[in-house]
Amino acid sequence: MPLSLFVTMGLLFAQPIYAEFVTLAYTANRQGETKPCGCKIREIGGLSRMEARIGQLKKAGAVLFVDSGNAFFKAPKLSPGRLGDAKRQAELIAESYKRMGLKVFSPGERDFGAGIGVFWQLVKRTGAVPLSANLESLTENGQFAPFLIWDEGGVRLALIGLTSFDSGSTPDQLRIKDPKAAMRDVWKSIQESKPQQVIVLSHLGSKIDEEIAKEFPGVWIVGSKSMDYYDAPKKVAQSFLFEAGIEGQRLGEVLIEKNKDGWKTSQLTELGDEYDIPKRKSRAKK
Repeated sequence: MPLSLFVTMGLLFAQPIYAEFVTLAYTANRQGETKPCGCKIREIGGLSRMEARIGQLKKAGAVLFVDSGNAFFKAPKLSPGRLGDAKRQAELIAESYKRMGLKVFSPGERDFGAGIGVFWQLVKRTGAVPLSANLESLTENGQFAPFLIWDEGGVRLALIGLTSFDSGSTPDQLRIKDPKAAMRDVWKSIQESKPQQVIVLSHLGSKIDEEIAKEFPGVWIVGSKSMDYYDAPKKVAQSFLFEAGIEGQRLGEVLIEKNKDGWKTSQLTELGDEYDIPKRKSRAKK
């Protein structure tokens, strides 16, 4: 079996290239951040580092890269004075996501911080499928798919998006349905498609995530609203919760095998300076 280099937490070792595996790579809560966190102990995060890591994963096999919301902005509503710089940062994120091959984007409330028109412009720049079973756009700029069936490398997955808004942060041009009711509405159709695994991209918060986990046994829920991170998936009844933290500091990675329940490996990869692309040294003039 051919080998590729796999880097995580500063360690370098050989990883086989799997023909019948898919890596679910998940992120959330970037909140408009493009650079590392500036933390005193260890600087982690940054768009370029995530691009480097996604590139490594693609060399090892098929990758399903998803975002469960709050990618573009720091707040649900931005002041006019902050809008210009925030939009430029959001455009950098959208372009980076396009290069990384983002497949699915399920929004959080902060993604509408510059208005629903700008939201649709950004999503289209990513090239991703906008996903939400409980949101309906009342504009002609775009519409959400309630769920998506993704089939690659012999692995068949169903993805659903669900979003909630805090009081006063709901955009005028959105119609919102109760997320659990929306989940029930699409559940039969999803089951009829016979996916290997159902994955919910949730911006609902841990309390509602756990309620959904109990009502729909066996689902995986990639959360964003709680802004937490789980080093290992959190088991709730027969389901599992996944969270990758904030500001793109970590990338969640789940290796899924064809026709096998569960996962082969699951981890959060801290995006430290080992993922920096070395700068080329300029040649000295003679």
